[in-house]
Amino acid sequence: MDFKDFHKDFFSSRNGAYSRVTERENYDSQITLTDSEAGMVVEYFGNENIQVGNVGSNPDLASKEFLLYPNFDSISLNLVYPKPDKPELRLYLSSRSGFKPKGGDIWFIYINLDNRIVIGSIDEPAWRTLGQIDFEDLEYQEIIENTIPEASAIDIDPKGKIITQTLSGRTRFYRDPRLAIMRFDITSYTCEIDKSHETFIAQRTRKPYVEAHHFIPIKFQTSFDYPLDNLDNIVSLCPNCHRGIHHAVTDHKLELIETIYSIRPRLIKSYSLDDIAQYYNSLKIDD
Repeated sequence: MDFKDFHKDFFSSRNGAYSRVTERENYDSQITLTDSEAGMVVEYFGNENIQVGNVGSNPDLASKEFLLYPNFDSISLNLVYPKPDKPELRLYLSSRSGFKPKGGDIWFIYINLDNRIVIGSIDEPAWRTLGQIDFEDLEYQEIIENTIPEASAIDIDPKGKIITQTLSGRTRFYRDPRLAIMRFDITSYTCEIDKSHETFIAQRTRKPYVEAHHFIPIKFQTSFDYPLDNLDNIVSLCPNCHRGIHHAVTDHKLELIETIYSIRPRLIKSYSLDDIAQYYNSLKIDD
């Protein structure tokens, strides 16, 4: 499967691909590259520089250098066209080199921003949690809580505009807490997944405690020419659903995403369910 915006952002890559390692691939210590995987590798190394035939007939040409995620040490793996009359491209796994993913693991390959080729593998539970902790989101919730008592009768543009801030040399996108409060008022401080979800009365606001969630995460703002900090993209969630959409097992996470997707008709016009699910690393994975 090709990298989506989520993976390119997380791995700081230009392009990439991933799939699940089968038990047979682990046993045979070899992976046959798919179309996108093969195309990336051929473009990087050059078709004329890839060995045709078995490894032993030209081991120097068969050996290719990769950077191994996450430490980016240089490793050598054999890459060949094993059959001269077929375009099948095969990558050989190697415990000695440090790349021998288990059956069921997710393996991935990508070109980083320095135009180096990187390879790696992660077990699927860990893969599903990549990029799902947003410390700016936690800080944003605290700002909302402190803004609520002061926010009544403030006239703001619900569509807003893209605003950046630079803190400690790092640029980030501003989130207007007043937009979140508008969403809370619209939903009467209830969870949009299910209004019956019970929460507690917040000490600061004396209202039911809910959290603001940007359905398309703000960190992907650079992929959009309009502000993601807008009223349609902000969702009111109970704490349990908010944690679930980031950290639940994939099936439950997808249920939450589908529910929000169904109540956001303006998003449906522009984005498929898969478009949204990829931001939560919840797409179904091919072997």
